[in-house]
Amino acid sequence: MSAEPSREMVVETVFNDPYDGAIRVLGDAQRSGFELLSLALAAKMDGIVSATITLRVPVSFDAQLVAARLARHPAVQRVDVRVDAARVLCGPSQAMAA
Repeated sequence: MSAEPSREMVVETVFNDPYDGAIRVLGDAQRSGFELLSLALAAKMDGIVSATITLRVPVSFDAQLVAARLARHPAVQRVDVRVDAARVLCGPSQAMAA
């Protein structure tokens, strides 16, 4: 990523097809230049698979824009994005409270 200030966003997703959904969401995140910090997949009893993805995103992207970019595939049933307000990164190794 560039030296542009960034912040962490947590993306909660539900997939119709877990393989296709995860691959497409991660591909879109990569193409958008977001840094992947963590990924956790969870299968529920009813066959639904959800993912929690933490991304480092430039501050010029708001949560609504990130959600719209990641929700455009048929395999993605739902996307919710929240900003981790506790961390805003000013550079590669600098962090400050928001």
